[in-house]
Amino acid sequence: MTSDLAAEARYLHAALFSQPPDPAIVERYLDAHRRLFAHEPPSPLVATIVERRLDAEAIEYALRRRRAGRELTRKLQILCYVAEVRAAYEDEFVNRHARPARAILALATAALRSAWKLLKGEVLVRRHGFV
Repeated sequence: MTSDLAAEARYLHAALFSQPPDPAIVERYLDAHRRLFAHEPPSPLVATIVERRLDAEAIEYALRRRRAGRELTRKLQILCYVAEVRAAYEDEFVNRHARPARAILALATAALRSAWKLLKGEVLVRRHGFV
């Protein structure tokens, strides 16, 4: 079970961050999982996403709009919470320079990316029967 959870942590981490996970991130994810999901059965949704190598971020976005897939949302949030305190992830969470033009471009890019992720997530949710 621990190796499956470690593989899950690494896969979900890759959905959120461009760098490989630090072993401490995986270990903290496992610890959090043991505490928060101790009395819950393994999630078939998350297992299917990891097994089929699907876009977890897109699926989470589509399911969240339907108020479904809470376990996937919680697991992605755990990874963010665990990663945000690590120095290696600081640039993912903190903007150190005031660059208005770059910020507007980044915002526009994020809006387009969000629309794409929602569309992709809707297709994946329907294709794989997640709802």
